[in-house]
Amino acid sequence: MSRILFFAGIAFFTVFICGFVNQPGSSKFSGPSEFNAQPWGPKLMQSDDQVWKLFAKCKIKTDKDLSARITYTPGVKAMDGKNVTISGFMLPLESQDKFSHFLLVKNAPTCAFCPPGGPNEIVEVFSTKPMTWKENLITLSGTLILVNDGKKGVFFQMKDAVER
Repeated sequence: MSRILFFAGIAFFTVFICGFVNQPGSSKFSGPSEFNAQPWGPKLMQSDDQVWKLFAKCKIKTDKDLSARITYTPGVKAMDGKNVTISGFMLPLESQDKFSHFLLVKNAPTCAFCPPGGPNEIVEVFSTKPMTWKENLITLSGTLILVNDGKKGVFFQMKDAVER
């Protein structure tokens, strides 16, 4: 019984921390974004960029070995190898002052224990020069590369990215 109470407490704490940290009016984030209510929880700060809406139309399937596969829409396939501009939130992969390899995500990070979003809400970025982390919404331009690496969970990369 104590085990059940322990795990229930952990679940409640995680939902509380992950969901209620970033409420409207208390956010430090700025820029073109919107609050989208999830049916199961509080509102999250998200980028309202049209590219994310195109990525969301791509179908993701999980295999038995827990790797993922994506079916790109014709509109997204047409963007492969082209210069694309997208807004999102930086998610560093390493603890450094400056970095040139990071993730750009649709949803603002709210806690260290929450995933950054679905596989079609993440772009792996390689910038031309090292950048400093910013908590605000940022806009990047670079060459979009479609990669179908289900083991790594990466389907979109941006090469030679620069901040706009």
